[in-house]
Amino acid sequence: MTAESKKRLTRPTRPDRSQLDAQIEKLRTQISKCHDKMGELKNKIDNIKEGRKGQGSATSGPRNKLIALRTELKGLFEEQNGIRTQLKALDAQKDAVRAQQKAIREKCQYVKVEDIDAAIERLENEMAHTSMPLNEEKKIVVQISELRKSKALVKELFESSGGAVDPAARDALYAQLKAVGEKITSLKAEEQEQRKIMDQIKAELGESKDEIPDLFKQKSDQYEIVKKCKETINKLRDEHRKVEDEYWTKERAWRAQAKEDRQKKWEAEQEERKKRDIERKQRQLDEAGEPFDREVTTCEQLVSYLKTFDKEEVAAEEVKSAPQAQDGMVVLNKKDAENEMDSWFTGSGKGKKKGGKKKATKPEKIVHSMDIISSFASLGLTAPTNKSGMSELITKLGEKKAEYLEKRKDEHVKRAAQKEAIAAQIAEGETKADEGEEKTNGTAEEKPEEAADAPEETAKE
Repeated sequence: MTAESKKRLTRPTRPDRSQLDAQIEKLRTQISKCHDKMGELKNKIDNIKEGRKGQGSATSGPRNKLIALRTELKGLFEEQNGIRTQLKALDAQKDAVRAQQKAIREKCQYVKVEDIDAAIERLENEMAHTSMPLNEEKKIVVQISELRKSKALVKELFESSGGAVDPAARDALYAQLKAVGEKITSLKAEEQEQRKIMDQIKAELGESKDEIPDLFKQKSDQYEIVKKCKETINKLRDEHRKVEDEYWTKERAWRAQAKEDRQKKWEAEQEERKKRDIERKQRQLDEAGEPFDREVTTCEQLVSYLKTFDKEEVAAEEVKSAPQAQDGMVVLNKKDAENEMDSWFTGSGKGKKKGGKKKATKPEKIVHSMDIISSFASLGLTAPTNKSGMSELITKLGEKKAEYLEKRKDEHVKRAAQKEAIAAQIAEGETKADEGEEKTNGTAEEKPEEAADAPEETAKE
């Protein structure tokens, strides 16, 4: 990790746009003034042109004549250029012929076909009318053959050069060019005369100096000012855009750093929350009582409750059967006393009468409170409505208690496993914290200057 990446960033200040807006508004005001000035100049030029329409009728005749003269002059100039082009072509042809003749002289004795024919005829007459040795005759034959070959060459070169230039044609072109020049001079004189006439008419009509060129120049100057103002606005905007781009670059870097800080804070909070959850689970396991304690206690309480009915019945029977003794005397119940007295007078004992029937006893109905009923329901049992089947119900409650005690053993095993898992998570968290602390300490030892700069930068923020 470099010193630059460790350095804390401060949030940049957003550039103020008010100064740019003020400058642009000032330039736009100048542009508006220039547009108004250009509108005034345009109206002035239009008014001047409108005023000239009345003078156009007076100068229409000379002006039309001047236009006709200019049209004619244009045709004469074109004709003059055509004649000059023809003369140039003749001069070029003449130069080509001279060059060809020079080339022929270098190769042949004669430069004209007629001269070659005359030389051949002269040599043939000499052979026909003069007696000469055979060697001389052979020489003349070779010479005639060479002349005939040169005739074909001269003819070919003459045709390729276009023939000789006719001096009469060149003289005719010069004469024609001179006539056209004289006519052009005459027409120019007439043109100057028409201009003088138009100036005289304008002077008589009192036309002032032409202001339109100056007005157009002023309008053009205003347009240049508008153009420079727009260029200045674009330049100011470009400069401000560069400043804003730099600001947004720093702002994005600061936001990335802030996001990273939030992420680290969130991760630390998550770790802290996870640690608290682990501690809470451990505390819950430590503070939790015996598993299924409520169910076992309910079974024990219900057994004690049912056994109270057996004790009441036994106590009632004992009280009913046993006579009470007071001051050495036995106190009998009224019914027992009557039976005793009857036995005394009749001489009969306490035995049962012959033929007597024993009355059937009705089971006594038991009424329980809502807590007792709900306690039985929580164990999946039904509260007894009478005293019959009490022993069987007590046996079931004992079985339920044994079942819950067995489940308690299993729950103890599960809790032991959970405690081991929680202890492992706590040990893992402590190991990570130690590693992070060691890493932080190691970075601080490696980069002491960065660690020293960090508080100062934080204070600046």
